Amino acid sequence: MDRAILNINQVSLDTIHTYSLEVLQDIGIRFPSEKALALFKTHGFRVDGSMVRFEEKHIQKSLETVPAAFTIEARNTSRNIQVGESNYVMAPGYGPPFIIEPSGEKRDATLADVETFCKLVQTSKHLDFNSAIVVQPNDVPTETAHLDLLLAALVLTDKPIMGSSVSVAAARDSLNLAQMIWGSLDRPVMISLIDSLSPLQYATESVEALMVFTAAGQPLIIHSACTLGATGPITAAGSLVISNATTLAGICLSQLINPGAPVVYGLGGSPMDMRTGGYVNASPEDAKHVAISSAMGRYYDMPSRGQGAVTESFCLDYQAGMESAMMLTVAALSGVHVGIHNCGTYGSMLLMSFEKFIADEDLCGAVKKLMKPVELTENAFALDLIKELGTEGNYLLQDHTLARCRNEFFTPDLGIRTLHTNWLEMAPRDITARAGQLLENRLAQYEEPQMGAKLKNRLIQFVKDRKHSR
Repeated sequence: MDRAILNINQVSLDTIHTYSLEVLQDIGIRFPSEKALALFKTHGFRVDGSMVRFEEKHIQKSLETVPAAFTIEARNTSRNIQVGESNYVMAPGYGPPFIIEPSGEKRDATLADVETFCKLVQTSKHLDFNSAIVVQPNDVPTETAHLDLLLAALVLTDKPIMGSSVSVAAARDSLNLAQMIWGSLDRPVMISLIDSLSPLQYATESVEALMVFTAAGQPLIIHSACTLGATGPITAAGSLVISNATTLAGICLSQLINPGAPVVYGLGGSPMDMRTGGYVNASPEDAKHVAISSAMGRYYDMPSRGQGAVTESFCLDYQAGMESAMMLTVAALSGVHVGIHNCGTYGSMLLMSFEKFIADEDLCGAVKKLMKPVELTENAFALDLIKELGTEGNYLLQDHTLARCRNEFFTPDLGIRTLHTNWLEMAPRDITARAGQLLENRLAQYEEPQMGAKLKNRLIQFVKDRKHSR
């Protein structure tokens, strides 16, 4: 899809890569971490203060060791996910500090909200793993909030999780908790997000969290993005160069630490609203960056990350559906492998909604069905049946139809498929209210996944001890 719609060909990809190398050689990337700078110096990189310059050979060598695909093991191994190849795995929102209510009012997110979202992730038919910060709880100390988030994800879900990359301590806590469950961390059991800063730099906490996770062999999404016209060039082409260069530098660091450590390539870019100075999410420019990110991932032979069902809207209206569908469909059809922000996000990724979470699940299911190849087997062609029935047949009661009728088509949970007269009599008819009903039913049916009492108590005690030691 990316090549057909965006005219991204091999020459274009080569040009983005070549210009990125020029930026890396002539300007470099800022790594404000003495540990990282010492490592770069040891491997012969040019280091000037906190700026590191990269030669083409450094980048090429690092790209040669990144795996094209890998598996993340879940607490329940039947829920393991493979990242790469033709798979597209999805997680919910990531990072919003606020909850938006059906009334439109916003409030601070709480730890109880985190736990509710974890229950929704666990019972979701379409989400494959949980976010590290599905929302940022305001009722617990910021310094230790990652512990509460990790504990909730580990206890309330048995799907794959994300580690916390907000600090070195959080990264180490993530690994320690994981080790209690999986024992030896000799295979991927969590994936974490490392976001760069724009232009051309990383935060100290991100660099050192990257180093901790990579040393342990745990996968990372290394992602760079800029606001077009503010923290990067106003053009998509310029944005691609500045963000690609920064992502490549982070990938290079990961492979210096642990050659072969799994990495997901991430690149984004959204425009600044020139009327207000605000960051604009879910724009056509944003969608183009998602599609090109997948092309660059294939160019470097590694999995890529997409943006998800994001929107600038604040309610379940046409805008929310249009923008979310555009972003998620572009990601899926262009070949993205990992999606964050796939359920629940509103308003520049600052707010989460339980009702939009339910609505976005329908979208995720529809997109996954769209991605599934059309079956072209002998049974699917049904040629014998076509010949038998000819022009007079009714296929409804045939064995071929009966055997497939429950699973052949995508059936939405929230979307309406009914007669107009039935719709007029529907109560409630409003989509937000109907989503609220489904939400109540889901939470009422939730069952905490099995975990031994001894292990659960160990996790709880670890979190308590770490909070007291801060």
